[in-house]
Amino acid sequence: MKTITIDCGASFLKGALIQNRKIEKRMQLKSPKVHGDEDIKDPVQVQALVPLVLQMVQELAGTETEVRLCISNEMHGFLLAYEDGRPYTDYISWQKEYSSAKIDGCTSVDRLKQRDTSGDILYTGMPLRSGLPSCNLLYLRRKGYLENVSVRLHFYTLGDYILRVVSGKEPMCHPTNAAATGLYDLRDNTWNRRLIKAAGGEGIVFPEIGTKAVIFFIDSLKVHALPAIGDQQAALLGAGLDDVRTISFNLGTGAQVSKLVSKAVLSEKYQIRPYFGDAYLKTIPFLPSGRALNVYIRFLRDILCRFQADVTEDEIWDVLLRAEQEGEESGLSCDLSFYENAATDFRQGSITCIGEYSLTIGKLMGAVFRQMADNFIHAADVMEKDTFAIDRIIFSGGVARKIAKIRDYILEHYKSDVRTETVSDETFSGLYAYGQQEDVK
Repeated sequence: MKTITIDCGASFLKGALIQNRKIEKRMQLKSPKVHGDEDIKDPVQVQALVPLVLQMVQELAGTETEVRLCISNEMHGFLLAYEDGRPYTDYISWQKEYSSAKIDGCTSVDRLKQRDTSGDILYTGMPLRSGLPSCNLLYLRRKGYLENVSVRLHFYTLGDYILRVVSGKEPMCHPTNAAATGLYDLRDNTWNRRLIKAAGGEGIVFPEIGTKAVIFFIDSLKVHALPAIGDQQAALLGAGLDDVRTISFNLGTGAQVSKLVSKAVLSEKYQIRPYFGDAYLKTIPFLPSGRALNVYIRFLRDILCRFQADVTEDEIWDVLLRAEQEGEESGLSCDLSFYENAATDFRQGSITCIGEYSLTIGKLMGAVFRQMADNFIHAADVMEKDTFAIDRIIFSGGVARKIAKIRDYILEHYKSDVRTETVSDETFSGLYAYGQQEDVK
């Protein structure tokens, strides 16, 4: 049986048809834009996304009569739906920090902290932040979105909801996705009902956690769909993260620095996430990466549009990378804290130490790349404290592949004999490997 792998990312929807680890067909579509100023109950994003996934499955399957379907999704997002699968809210991404808004003088993050939940929160492996579903769910409750609802609502992560709609069945929620909600208990690998109540989720139906597939038909195509998994775990499985002396720099729209650990040693300084084979990821996520770079891309695009220049985003990137290579070191300094992140306590970025002739595209991008690398290195230092020495580095994600200077800055920090790998198609490879596991066939 061939495997269809689909990665539902923040920027692109990517899919491949794979047999015997070989990609036979691939396709890529632009992801629908993140829910903007529309009402939370206006499901514009998710209603645009589901048909694209269905289209991708059908086009990748071609003349196949039976396939295995493995989906990964960006983590830390959710939506609520009616029992029949109709969306009650739109998809609420990790980029939507609703819970940082003050209601009656208090944010939903602070309110959750006040509810005597510190012990339970520690065992989620997810220190509180405003993009977590646990915090955004409480925001919905406090804003009245969950009041006067005459039927029980169902909670889904993005991949789970896609499977619910295309299959017509209730899929299981994989531990990698359940843990990313901030409502999972690492001690017994199930939902933490005390936290769900504290987060305003009482009365909402949460899916069964597990790895069992659902089987359904799309016209005459028989589909064996495994529970959706987190995109980070899919990428790292495909990148070959399999021992404790390896460190991963997964740099995409968001960025994470991660190591493999055998036990869930918990801390407020990093996250612990379920992995595969009874292992865990020790990870520092929410580091400024592609999302932060897009701030500069949008600024440059605005300038070009005002000059009526018809330039694509790829062309802008080519110019930026060439300009950075030609530029010289300067005293320019950048802070990429345009949103809540793990590198600083700020939520506004800046460009400082500007000399009379130092504000050029090349010097600006050099300062941006240096700051990004410094953030990643600092996170790695926190990760490596009291653990095994590093002898292998894996770079994955579009930013890591595209920007060699960031890789070079990171490698300067390590001993010369450390092995390095820059991988591609890691998410497809990880999803294919996930689909071959005996307990989910």
